[in-house]
Amino acid sequence: MYSSSTKPTTARRVWDSYASLLGTHPLSTKIATGGAIAGLGDVGCQLLLEGDKRFDGKRTAIFTILGGFLISPVLHVWYGFLGSRVSGVATSAVMKRLALDQLGFAPIFLPVFLSSVLTLEGHAYDIPDKLRVDWWSVTKANWGVWVPAQILNFRFVPGPMQVLFSNVVGLLWNAYLSYVSHSTVPKTLLEEKDKQER
Repeated sequence: MYSSSTKPTTARRVWDSYASLLGTHPLSTKIATGGAIAGLGDVGCQLLLEGDKRFDGKRTAIFTILGGFLISPVLHVWYGFLGSRVSGVATSAVMKRLALDQLGFAPIFLPVFLSSVLTLEGHAYDIPDKLRVDWWSVTKANWGVWVPAQILNFRFVPGPMQVLFSNVVGLLWNAYLSYVSHSTVPKTLLEEKDKQER
């Protein structure tokens, strides 16, 4: 298939195999990739941001499961929906998809994800307080990362590779979400939020 002078590198063979799997088994390939990348994001968070704590394998397993079985399938369906409703790579089409993604999807999906983490860790009772304190700051941080990333994704990345692109960007984003979902909500912050809401 290749001459000796054009023999592909190992990286190219891996990429070609991945692209082939996306063609033949798109959802299962995205699930496996998303799970691995989400797990790596949590490992990075624990080792680099929270180095003083003991490594929590259960926590990484939860992020791996959510990355594979929540994030990747949802993005697979969502990006397919976006592409079917607003097609093309013209600036107007990219901006329409971006608006739907960041003003419609993200503010709803972020609390679903954070709630899922807390539920799987046995802390469902913390969900209302956690969302009340963190939802707005996480949503703003999401826009800071994902608005530029999604402009690139929707403009330059072929549809079948968009979930992979999001997973790669998500490596750092997952580390951030892991950090936020595992930070405690100080009582003083809850009291301050209560005062602001009155």
